[in-house]
Amino acid sequence: MTSPLPESLIGAAGEMAHVHRRVVRVGAASAWAASAIFLVSGFLSGQTHLFVQSVAPVLAASFMTALVLVRRENAGVAMVGAAIVVMVWVVVAGTEDTLLPAAVSLVVICAIGMLFVTRGQRIALAVIGVGLFAAPQLWMTASGEGFRLGLGMSLSFLLTAAIFMTVSKAASALNARFQMLFEHSPTAVMEEDWSKALAYVRSEYTGKPERIRPFLMAYPEVVRRAVGRARIVRVNSAAVTLLEADGPEELLGYRDGDKITDETLPAFVDALVALYEGSSVFEQETPAISMKGTPMWLQLRSVDVSSGVPGSTVLVGMADVTLMRSRQEAMADLVRSKSEFIARVSHELRTPLTAVMGLTREMTGSSLSEGERDELMHLVSGQAEEMSHIVEDLLVAARVESGNITIESEPVSLGDALDTTLRGMTVRVSEIPESSDVVMADPNRLRQIIRNLLTNAERYGGPTLRILSGSSEGIAWLEVRDDGDGVPDEDTERIFEPYASSHQGVPGSVGLGLSVARQLAEMMGGSLSHFRSDGETVFRLELTLARVQEQALSGKAWPN
Repeated sequence: MTSPLPESLIGAAGEMAHVHRRVVRVGAASAWAASAIFLVSGFLSGQTHLFVQSVAPVLAASFMTALVLVRRENAGVAMVGAAIVVMVWVVVAGTEDTLLPAAVSLVVICAIGMLFVTRGQRIALAVIGVGLFAAPQLWMTASGEGFRLGLGMSLSFLLTAAIFMTVSKAASALNARFQMLFEHSPTAVMEEDWSKALAYVRSEYTGKPERIRPFLMAYPEVVRRAVGRARIVRVNSAAVTLLEADGPEELLGYRDGDKITDETLPAFVDALVALYEGSSVFEQETPAISMKGTPMWLQLRSVDVSSGVPGSTVLVGMADVTLMRSRQEAMADLVRSKSEFIARVSHELRTPLTAVMGLTREMTGSSLSEGERDELMHLVSGQAEEMSHIVEDLLVAARVESGNITIESEPVSLGDALDTTLRGMTVRVSEIPESSDVVMADPNRLRQIIRNLLTNAERYGGPTLRILSGSSEGIAWLEVRDDGDGVPDEDTERIFEPYASSHQGVPGSVGLGLSVARQLAEMMGGSLSHFRSDGETVFRLELTLARVQEQALSGKAWPN
């Protein structure tokens, strides 16, 4: 038999066995206590009839204890058995003094038993009512007294049962709405029992309340053993989906404290501290792993709604904030990269600026020959040009981000652009191609791309730097190669990100050159890629040949 009232309060049919066990064990304990009271009273007062009156509670207690021992605890069976014991005992050994206590006991037992009747309640009410009315007649009381006692028992039972059943229906209706909200809530929710975990923490820590957190952080094994005593009572379908479980059964039961890691330890400490301090609401964000092994970040909001033992009923709402966390981390990385970038730019601008200031100071008021003055002027010009290049990269990056940069493409000789760029630089190149290819590009931006590639190779590449070029299928390409170690594979694309550099701490590592070069190449309809080939680091620039674009605009087919 099952009961709508306990089931509504517990909210899951699987918990009904726990309800039956508790009712039977409480009933057995109460019957043994009543027996002890009769026996002690009999010994102290010397009234032998009290020993007789203890027989019925002893029999009822023995019957319910037997149910416990054979693990057949059923509240309905226990109530029926207790009622039969009382009725039989009164028939066999009842007296005028035991009639009223027996009548009250029967009424209470039968009324409680009605809570465990789910089908045929009206028939059960009628049968029990008639049985209670007839019971005094079996006890061989006077007809008039038996009639009045039976009528009083029957009416008392009906009234008490009606009250109990009314409360049961109201509680069931109220809790049914709660169950519907719990089960069909779009938010993942779990109900947990932390009472044993909290009791364990209290047994392990007896110091000052304000020192509980440092204690738990210092002794993670205490936290693991405490969490191992916490039990997940039920979960809704949203929680099953969120945690990628095959079903609620996979999540229910005691937690595994051994799965707590250094990353998740603070969240469990926060929960234990909140319960220890009596907080009814507490929140955390913690890394987690789903039942299928998917890493995630969960935002938890816990509410302790326990009405009795603290921590016995904790509702935990969960939300997946993995994406939000990733965005926050990406934003933090961007802010950190920009801060580092500003520091690098400051350093890079200060180096040539210091040189310019020192050289101009040396030239002022000093007796230098014309040749020495020309040499110093050449050095000043070189440092000023370096500053100009840094500022130009900054301006291009800012304009690209704001969308205010313009590209004016025109036919440009790739060889002429390379020669012009090399004449303005001091970089040593072991191999320079003679390219006659004409590409569609912005002349100034093309030279800026080549300069950035050569500067990058000079600063971070190997001692041998060479340039290759060629064309195929309407595309002209130019490769800047060096025999350096290159960058790690995981940084192959990262080096093209704004404000990023794989050579932190290296002079000149502003972190914009390659990003600007790729952005300009793509804005001119080309591309810039990076790879390793034959032990060399290669940056390959590809642009459309001018004749191909002219033929496309005129509607002519490109010759094979």
